[in-house]
Amino acid sequence: MAREGRPFNTLSTGEQLAVVLAGTLGIIPPLIVAIGFLILTVPFFPPIALMPNMGLVLVFLFALYRPRQLPVWMGVPLGLWADVLLGMPFGANGFALPLFMLAVQWFDTHTRRMHWSMDWLVAVPFLLGYKSFLWLICVTIGPSAPLVPFLSQGLATLAVFPLVAFLFVSIQRRFVDRISA
Repeated sequence: MAREGRPFNTLSTGEQLAVVLAGTLGIIPPLIVAIGFLILTVPFFPPIALMPNMGLVLVFLFALYRPRQLPVWMGVPLGLWADVLLGMPFGANGFALPLFMLAVQWFDTHTRRMHWSMDWLVAVPFLLGYKSFLWLICVTIGPSAPLVPFLSQGLATLAVFPLVAFLFVSIQRRFVDRISA
């Protein structure tokens, strides 16, 4: 690897490639979460809000397992992205998402988790609490919004949590841990 303080143009081609690749890997977690929020815009018309919020699950998992890959400050632009995509009052998710990430990280540092399957039980109050808090923000900022769509989407999000968590952990172990090793 390159020595610190060496100018970029004095590095070998392999070292230059490693420096560029290391710089671009930081964009992957926010991009994955942004795509997770984009999934909510897929045309699907059930009678109630049944589309799970994959972006929120991914934010929860990054905050729990890989907080260095998705720093808390990234919650602001990702939340604003979600507001634009989902038609929420602008700034609602941008305000709530970093607070959500901080709460998850605080919980993780002050508790001892035994197994990743227990994270599903931990996710219940966090995800439903986030959806309730977002509903309160939306009611306060904008016109009155019913609570049922927020909670039904929260329940749908909890239903897909084990699958998304399994895929997240598997991909992290398979690819990310090998790259950083």
